Amino acid sequence: MTVKRFTSGTPLSVLISTVLLGGGFCQTALAQFEPLNCEDAVKFVEKTICTNPKLSSLNSELDAQLEHAEFVTKVPVPVLMLSQKNWTKQRNQCKNTACIETGYKTRLMELKNLNALNQDFVQYLVRVKQQQPDQEFSLLQLQNLDEKRLRVVAQTFWNSSDNQQGQVLNFSGYANQGKKITVRDLDTQCVLTLKLHQNKKQNQHHQGQWEVRQASPMCGNKHLRFSGFYEVQK
Repeated sequence: MTVKRFTSGTPLSVLISTVLLGGGFCQTALAQFEPLNCEDAVKFVEKTICTNPKLSSLNSELDAQLEHAEFVTKVPVPVLMLSQKNWTKQRNQCKNTACIETGYKTRLMELKNLNALNQDFVQYLVRVKQQQPDQEFSLLQLQNLDEKRLRVVAQTFWNSSDNQQGQVLNFSGYANQGKKITVRDLDTQCVLTLKLHQNKKQNQHHQGQWEVRQASPMCGNKHLRFSGFYEVQK
């Protein structure tokens, strides 16, 4: 039996380079990640998934949701790749079956929520520095709820002291749309302002990008830093 998975050892910089082409993000297939061959499984998590029918079923369901997100829902591939890589790292830290099962169910819920969205009313933004994806990866999901309200789901990635990618964090808020958007997270009271960057001569390389500013330096966690320029993913 072969179970697909996203490898956890691939450096973030390598992942970023695989989806970047000519200053824009190339829509590469999720299939570029090597599958897990259960005949060669050696780690605890891999062996457990391969030998546990319930976990194998959850893994198959996860594969189906990922494929649906890429090919049917049309969620941008960089968004799927990086969030899946981060989730795989967390899953591989599990020490028991219950942890693995919980991880799968959580990830499945995230993907089902993505697949339930009308993509005509969603924008995905990736933070960039010097026209390259920021190594401290940050993703924003802008959802148009109606003509006046906007919901923002924000995720950030970082490296911890042991050089391992940290946990993905999310927050959301609501705001009236306009030239300048302000959103607030109800849990942390963190405030973000978003606006399309103006066509200013001194910032020509940021034309057409979203500029995001964080009102407070810390939003309940020192790793939650969303300020910067973001490119829209398609």
